[in-house]
Amino acid sequence: MSKGNGMTRGDRRRNARREQLRGMLPRDGAVIGIDLADEKQALAVIDHDVRVLARKTVRVKAFRLGEALDWAAGQARAKGFTSVTVACEPAGRRWPRCSGCAPSGACGWCACSRW
Repeated sequence: MSKGNGMTRGDRRRNARREQLRGMLPRDGAVIGIDLADEKQALAVIDHDVRVLARKTVRVKAFRLGEALDWAAGQARAKGFTSVTVACEPAGRRWPRCSGCAPSGACGWCACSRW
């Protein structure tokens, strides 16, 4: 006989981790998520509820992301957000090199594992 709530222990833990991460971000800020690769980078601007606001793929090295990050910050401002946090997965040697490319007005930079 099951308890019938439909939530597994894994679901509860995942939800708790997400709430903890959401608590670290300002509610009026957007997140610029970056999927880093060697020659091609993918950016997504998302809101606090993980809705995609804008998406772009650029063919540049990770340390040359400045222009693309400025574009993403502009997209967030156009949607009414006052700050952005830049986030990427800590994948090898790429993320420390692009951390210096954060757009002006960014509230922070973080390298985080999958949630």
